Amino acid sequence: MSLNGLNFYSYLSKVRILKTYSSKIMLVAFLGTHVPLITLLLFFVISTIQDLQTAFKILGIALAATLTGTAATLLALRKLLAPVMLTSKSLNRYLSEREIPNLPTVFRDEAGSLMADTVTTVRKLDELIHYMTNYDGLSGLPNRDLFLERLGSSLHELSMREEILSFPVLSLEATHLKQIRSNFGVHMGDLYLRSLVQKLETMLGPETVLARTGDAEFSFFPLPSSSQILETDSEIWAGKIQDITSSPLNVVDQQISSEILIGISVFPYDGKSSDQLLWKSETALNQAKISGTSKIQTYSSEWKERMKEKYLLEKDLRLAISRNQLFIQYQPRIEVQTGKKISAEALLRWNHPEYGVISPTIFIPIAEESGIIGEMGEWVLSKSMEDLGIWKKRGLPPIRISVNLSAKQLEDKNITKKVLDILEKNNLSVEDLELEITESSLITNIQSALEILGELHSWGISLALDDFGTGYSSLSYLSKIPLKTLKVDQSFVRKILTDPNSLAISKTIVALGKSLGLRITAEGVETEVQMRKIKDLGCDEAQGYFLSKPILLEELEVFVQT
Repeated sequence: MSLNGLNFYSYLSKVRILKTYSSKIMLVAFLGTHVPLITLLLFFVISTIQDLQTAFKILGIALAATLTGTAATLLALRKLLAPVMLTSKSLNRYLSEREIPNLPTVFRDEAGSLMADTVTTVRKLDELIHYMTNYDGLSGLPNRDLFLERLGSSLHELSMREEILSFPVLSLEATHLKQIRSNFGVHMGDLYLRSLVQKLETMLGPETVLARTGDAEFSFFPLPSSSQILETDSEIWAGKIQDITSSPLNVVDQQISSEILIGISVFPYDGKSSDQLLWKSETALNQAKISGTSKIQTYSSEWKERMKEKYLLEKDLRLAISRNQLFIQYQPRIEVQTGKKISAEALLRWNHPEYGVISPTIFIPIAEESGIIGEMGEWVLSKSMEDLGIWKKRGLPPIRISVNLSAKQLEDKNITKKVLDILEKNNLSVEDLELEITESSLITNIQSALEILGELHSWGISLALDDFGTGYSSLSYLSKIPLKTLKVDQSFVRKILTDPNSLAISKTIVALGKSLGLRITAEGVETEVQMRKIKDLGCDEAQGYFLSKPILLEELEVFVQT
């Protein structure tokens, strides 16, 4: 039936006294039976009966009989409308109270079909809503809300027992999901997650509640009836899980793996509510991610205080640029063979009004995690080029400034234009600047980063790869980056005289760089003996405390001129 069929219904709905569907039916039935009958009766009485008393008597009897019959008809109609009215009330109760309709399904006419189909449809709809509300669409696992509900039920069950049992809640994360999606595509990343879920479900079994609580994060706990709850060391259990899930998974003929980290909280020591235990297991997981030393961490109150400090520092760091709290120190770099001072690396520093100068090892990770590293990187580039522009105007000895480019900046499609604009603004040429990147900055989006680096190189800007050998990049990517300089990380240089592995790695990096036609810079040179060693290995340039610590621009001027 088209919408035009609702015209009469729409007209009746405008009559205010007809608030219900049944009242509309009753009015139509009443008028439909009474108007023609009473009209006919009046015509008959007026045309045939001369005695008014007799006429009124006949009209009264007829009208009473008509009203009685109509009342019975309307009552029957009302009863027949019961399926429609009951269905309407049931749907309203479902919308307001989520109560599933309890309607008969045995009748076979249209009204019976309406009731039966309503029951079937609402039950299916309720199942769908329940699934969408409580389950993750990608993995099919319970979501965070359902996980907390089931955890709360298990905690209640435990509280009813006489004996006190420790109860672990674990949060697990596949930390390289972003890189997997960047390298293999979003769809392959989703397939990897599904494969990981299958492995977890097989390993944990039905006695463990497993849920997806984040993009690449899963949380789980043993049911109170599980034998796992009786184990005293949840870290041993976590270690087994970590070992198995870290192994490569076969995803569409690709072997894909990720670093698996796990955080643990334990009832009742770390909390007695589901919210507390999940939050603390995720806090422990975050500790494992930031510390970089252990892949499994248990919650500690000390870490809570550190996270609080980190939050406060992040708030202050967002205001550091506008409040002129950032400044730059420069660490000179010299030619190994001649001792000529050729360049200096611009290093960001933060002078906090309360804590003084804060180590970059503290605030740089915070800046990277919070996303403000891109803004800070642009400030360093702009400020250092401004310093160099003034340097050149004063006719000081020529020097090149090396500036670190963050992973965030490598995601910026306009970074090349920004760099060129800054150089032009300060009357500098591309030879005055070198941009340093790290291996870790490449893994977020390798293809996009390579395109941007290629564009920078095409404009004549020198590129250096820092921390080589400590990140995730493969040799295949090294050959694709248009580098001019390869830097030997200070972690190898500092142990080059005492650790055979560090010496072997340093030799390999130098040989590899030379084979690619690159200049080799050794970082972290702290002693004269180390300086002689890196010279023997064939390094072209060096920087480190043996030559100079990071210094202010005024001190750099003195250093270069002496």
